[in-house]
Amino acid sequence: INAEYMGEYDKKLEVPDRMKGGQMKTSPAKKGATPDAFFDKKFASLSSGDKYVDPGTVEKKDRLEQAKKKLTPEGFKYTNPSKKSTGLGNYYGTFSEKAPPKHETEYVVLKKGELPDKTNQQPRNITTGPSKKGTYGFPALTLGKGDEYKYISDPYDSEKRREAAESKENAKKLLGAPFKAACKRVDYFDSQANVAASKIYSLDKPLPARKPDPPKKELQVPVPFKPSSPSKRGYNGTLTKYPEYKEDPYEAKERADREERKKNKPNVVWKPVSAKKTLPTKSIAFNKTVP
Repeated sequence: INAEYMGEYDKKLEVPDRMKGGQMKTSPAKKGATPDAFFDKKFASLSSGDKYVDPGTVEKKDRLEQAKKKLTPEGFKYTNPSKKSTGLGNYYGTFSEKAPPKHETEYVVLKKGELPDKTNQQPRNITTGPSKKGTYGFPALTLGKGDEYKYISDPYDSEKRREAAESKENAKKLLGAPFKAACKRVDYFDSQANVAASKIYSLDKPLPARKPDPPKKELQVPVPFKPSSPSKRGYNGTLTKYPEYKEDPYEAKERADREERKKNKPNVVWKPVSAKKTLPTKSIAFNKTVP
């Protein structure tokens, strides 16, 4: 397969058997109801050779043969057909049809002017007191009579009424108008001149002068501290010899090309030929050239 595109190494490889063509094949079973799916090429029907019969002919013939076996033309008849009832509570069709039970009323119907008999009151049967229903804290569940909680009236405006009554009671206790002082109003009786505070928070004598701070003693170290073996950093911070620097060849090439472009660059600055236009310019694609 594709031998002309294979190399020497690919030609030495073995070709799989699945690529060499068809191998052993089987004949799968045929499906369907046509003669091609049968062993015989000709379709053999079970009804071949039978005459056509109209549907219902066999049933009609059998019914006529059964009618010939009857002793009478009408066939079997019951001597006395079953009776049917005409409604609920009717004895028609039952064994006691000729002598039905007498009707018994549930109570004696009194005639006009008669009074019913007086009934004797019977004593009560044994009665029990069912357990009370409720949960914890529900009234009338204790062994007492349930008077541990009493109803107390609480009108909607009881608080308002109580405050009004207290206000009237306090008004009766007043002897006259409230006291008013004739002197100037001050914040404190012993207030200071320029401060709204009492003199009780002031000092009677001035504070003593502040003592100067003592001079700080500086420790003089004769020899500065020097570590015996400081940690190495930078160039001397590696365990082995620091590797030699090598410049990237790609960057060197870019730098050389950049310098070459600078040398070949003209000294004159580029300027556009046409001036800046303020109006839109029509494209030449819409110009109709005359031949």
